Amino acid sequence: MAPVGDRGGTEGCSEGATVHRLHPKAPERATAAHELLARARRHDPAAQRELFELHKVRVTAQIQRMTGDPAAVDDLVQEVFIAAFGSLARFRGDSELQTWLYRIAANKVRNWWDSDRRRRRREQQASQVPQGSPPTPHDELETREHRERLYEALGQLSPRLREAFVARAIEGMSLHEASAALEVPISTVSYRARRAEALLCQALEVFGPSGEEQGR
Repeated sequence: MAPVGDRGGTEGCSEGATVHRLHPKAPERATAAHELLARARRHDPAAQRELFELHKVRVTAQIQRMTGDPAAVDDLVQEVFIAAFGSLARFRGDSELQTWLYRIAANKVRNWWDSDRRRRRREQQASQVPQGSPPTPHDELETREHRERLYEALGQLSPRLREAFVARAIEGMSLHEASAALEVPISTVSYRARRAEALLCQALEVFGPSGEEQGR
């Protein structure tokens, strides 16, 4: 009589062994990540520094894309990780750590947009003087002008619409990923991203093939 599981079971054992050979350190990596997080929760400076090094590149790139302002990135990255380490004890692990960091970054950027909009209004009111010299060719580059106009228009959107658009169009997230990051249903993300796109098209005067303004 053949051993139990001989038919197919042997193949299953072989397949399992193959998987184990392909990913022999997967359990160890998961355990190490869990231990690193536990140490960081206990305010271990070395663990917090390691987490910072692991995630800073991704967070920096996200904030750069969210704001379009390189000068604001370093301070916002610091704010994100200060807030994260300050509330790490409340991180339940219901989502991935990078998703949780994305939410913190989105909140920090939301505050930045509000304060930056107020600052720009004050600067515009205080600097109503004619230009002393014509703009340089570099200032007139089409790509830079379009980028500045895009982020200016983004700043006029509500935070919810802006965050959905950034997640989908700039971050390149799938609907499922954006839904998890923003903690709203997929249908809500889809609607907000499309609504934001329509409003941006109006603000940037983008027209469709028929000559009609898109998004109306």
